[in-house]
Amino acid sequence: MSLPPTATRPRPHPGRFWMRLGLLVSVAAMGLVIWASQIYLTRGFSESQEPDATLRATLYAGSIQSAMQRHSVVPLLLARDPILMIALRSGQYEEAEARLADFREEIGAGSIFLLDAEGRIVAASDERPREQYDGDKAYFTLAAADTGTIFSIIENDDGAYSFHYARKVELDGHLLGVIVVTVDLGALEEGWSRSRMKVVVTNSEGNVLLASEPNWRKSALDNLLAQTSHPSRMTQALRDARQTLGATPYVYIAGTPYIRAEVPVGFRNWRLTYFAGLEDVRARVNAILALIIMALALLLALAFYVLSRRTRAESRRIQRESEDLRILNRRLSAEIAARQRIERNLKDAEQSLEQTSKLAALGQMSAAVSHELNQPLAAMKTYLAGARLLLTRRRPEEALSSFQRIDDLIDRMAGITRQLKSYARKSDVDSEPVDLRDSIRAALSMMAPQLGKMAVTINTTLPSEPVIIRADPLRIEQIIVNLLRNALDAVKGQEDRRIKIFLVQGEMILLSVEDNGEGLKDPGKLFEPFYTTKKPGEGLGLGLAISAGFAGELGGRLIARNAPDGGAVFELLLPSDRAQSKAAE
Repeated sequence: MSLPPTATRPRPHPGRFWMRLGLLVSVAAMGLVIWASQIYLTRGFSESQEPDATLRATLYAGSIQSAMQRHSVVPLLLARDPILMIALRSGQYEEAEARLADFREEIGAGSIFLLDAEGRIVAASDERPREQYDGDKAYFTLAAADTGTIFSIIENDDGAYSFHYARKVELDGHLLGVIVVTVDLGALEEGWSRSRMKVVVTNSEGNVLLASEPNWRKSALDNLLAQTSHPSRMTQALRDARQTLGATPYVYIAGTPYIRAEVPVGFRNWRLTYFAGLEDVRARVNAILALIIMALALLLALAFYVLSRRTRAESRRIQRESEDLRILNRRLSAEIAARQRIERNLKDAEQSLEQTSKLAALGQMSAAVSHELNQPLAAMKTYLAGARLLLTRRRPEEALSSFQRIDDLIDRMAGITRQLKSYARKSDVDSEPVDLRDSIRAALSMMAPQLGKMAVTINTTLPSEPVIIRADPLRIEQIIVNLLRNALDAVKGQEDRRIKIFLVQGEMILLSVEDNGEGLKDPGKLFEPFYTTKKPGEGLGLGLAISAGFAGELGGRLIARNAPDGGAVFELLLPSDRAQSKAAE
């Protein structure tokens, strides 16, 4: 329906104008609050970071001062060294070079070299060319003309500086040569560069001697800072406004602000300047600003919610609740149907699980028997081959000894079979007093064929008195054999193979087997059945699991860890016979 010709369009409601104006004022106020908060927080956090930056700069300066002082006394000592004097007079420098190498290794110098009276290098602690003429270098000319230790700075070909202490070597007033000690400060520069720190060391004229950035060398620090920052007019105006409001002044490098901390090094008026980044400050400021923005956004959302239309709010709420109830009813119906299906299938699943458990137990028992009988079978094969060779050479008495060992191994295999059956049934095993020293010797005898196949050094440390526990001797020997086998496998790839066996007696007896292999990647999984790091066909991963089970049945435990110097350490802790008797009482 069209309006009459005399009708006019309705004017906007006055409330909408004030609402829009209030919205614009609120947004402007929020921006002002956020900007002022950012300046205030940045200033506060930067002021708290300045002491940390000064402390770090002081530590760096102290390390430089310590290095310079440590190296300054070396030329005085070497200038009086009789070995160097004799070498300069005789022309034989083998002992002199060994002496310089020892000093360099002891003090950590960059290099130490000896020049003769003509300025030629005759001995050095590094691969510096011999007979090289350095008579025109400052360290030689200054040291030859002075009676004390002189310090010189020489610019290298790569733009870096090398620092030298030098002193002449003389006898009865005659110049024999000059000893030069190079201070290696390049490691400090590399450390600063790797850590991505901005550090500069300047001399008394303000020229850069050391820097974390190689392109900062050969320039004055003030010029460097003036060249690295080219702010626009708007950026410079904002910086001036921030400083007017009390913000902490920064040093800008490539447009990035830093906090500057400058401290004296304590050496020849050198100064160290450390530029601390503002990443931590920015992170903390941004975190608080995020909270402020969130709070302001919540307030703004609340204001919009209060000013929004409230009509039909109750009906929409009822509609949402009704829809939620319908969805909940559908979910409950689906869950009831699923529970009914699960209950119908539960009985069949239980029967299948029982059968699967039986098959798993049978497989684990078969694997365990195969693993534990592998070692005696290997030993029997070795002894049988030896007996055949002895009979061929008509040495029947020694062959009978091998057959006796084979007979002992057959008895051992029978004992292992009985032992594994009892382990599977969790039945009690007859125990008797056992001397762990005899068990270790028996295990080493069992491992003799494997030990004879590779060059390995076994260091055994046993007490002089018996170490008695109450256990099944066969199980104890089997644990030690498993630990020795693991140690032998661990050192196969090493040139110098070493295994240490250590036995300590106390309330808890400690048996330690340590190797110098590559160590353990995941010690926590070693005692799980079928976990192995060996190649397929070399092991089943049951030896340590069975050994840990035996140790637990004896009231002890088996621990695996990495040695501090590399390799693996297996520690068997068992209660002594005396401790078991007290526990029984």
